[in-house]
Amino acid sequence: MELAEIRKTSILDYLQAIGHSPVRIKYGSAWYLSPLRIENTASFKINVDKNLWFDFGSGEGGDIIGLVMKLYNVNVTKAIEIIVGTKDSPKPRNPVFQDRKTSDGSEHIRINRLQALNNPALIQYLEYRHISLTFARSYLKEAYYTVHGRSYFALGFKNDKGAYELRNSFFKTGSSPKHFTTIPGITNSKTNVFEGFMDFLSCCTYYNRIPRSRTIILNSLSFLPRIEDFLKDSKQVNLYLDNDQAGRMATQKIKGYGKLVIDWAPVIYPGHKDFNEYLMSRQP
Repeated sequence: MELAEIRKTSILDYLQAIGHSPVRIKYGSAWYLSPLRIENTASFKINVDKNLWFDFGSGEGGDIIGLVMKLYNVNVTKAIEIIVGTKDSPKPRNPVFQDRKTSDGSEHIRINRLQALNNPALIQYLEYRHISLTFARSYLKEAYYTVHGRSYFALGFKNDKGAYELRNSFFKTGSSPKHFTTIPGITNSKTNVFEGFMDFLSCCTYYNRIPRSRTIILNSLSFLPRIEDFLKDSKQVNLYLDNDQAGRMATQKIKGYGKLVIDWAPVIYPGHKDFNEYLMSRQP
């Protein structure tokens, strides 16, 4: 299939195939609760005529290839494979992209069991992402959970509130309450900051060691204001954020704290979206 033809694949049809329906359609635009993050007010817009998307919450947009790259954190080649595969055989609706609450306040995501990482499917996923199993087993659990009565399993990464970020080869979500994760170091004079745990584990794999300094995994850039005291308490801040608009904006904000800030994104993985994409590109 030609690239131009792939780009013509309807974003509306694709989102419907993976379980997302528009909140409203008006004046040639379809509005969704963003499939890229948790929100309660629809801010994800599709221009139906141009077949383009824009997320007002993050300020990002583009065509279907760019959307799939962000949904699954993959490169262009893999995104095209996913699009073509979905066109031929759409994936069934699955609600685990979103963590909502019912009218009585109960969580839709309920973690039923946590255990050591041994599931072959999850290990295969980590191998695909080129993550060392030694480091993965130090920080991740197998999480078995239910959503609306349906059972799923995923990699579970614990935050400081006791909830878990959940990832498998198809979906990314998390239980409540959402929060960042702090990993103590031998010294707190320096602080390392990552957006997500895959990038943290990529860093451990790349250097073949656990960071000696205090490390914070944001789990979402929205938690950046909440770690301000940690950063102001540090003599040096090492950033490993995404090479995108949101990551650059966060970098500039942290530099405004007046500390020594080293932005490693353009040094270690220039030309790549994040640390994990770079790690995957280094090996066949």
